Amino acid sequence: MKKFIGITLWLVALAIPFQFSLLSTEGVGNLTGLFSFMAMLALIFTGYWLVDSSAEKAAEGHGH
Repeated sequence: MKKFIGITLWLVALAIPFQFSLLSTEGVGNLTGLFSFMAMLALIFTGYWLVDSSAEKAAEGHGH
């Protein structure tokens, strides 16, 4: 379940904040761009943490 939530966060990070922080900067103020960039980074790293933590749990089930 964590893996699906993490992938969803990545998709949200690339769809919404990425647009204003890196792609479409015309008419976007500095503060809006900064907040969008910080939100994008937070979503990407939170998604990575969720996907990575779900992989550790799956590896523990093998009994090694």
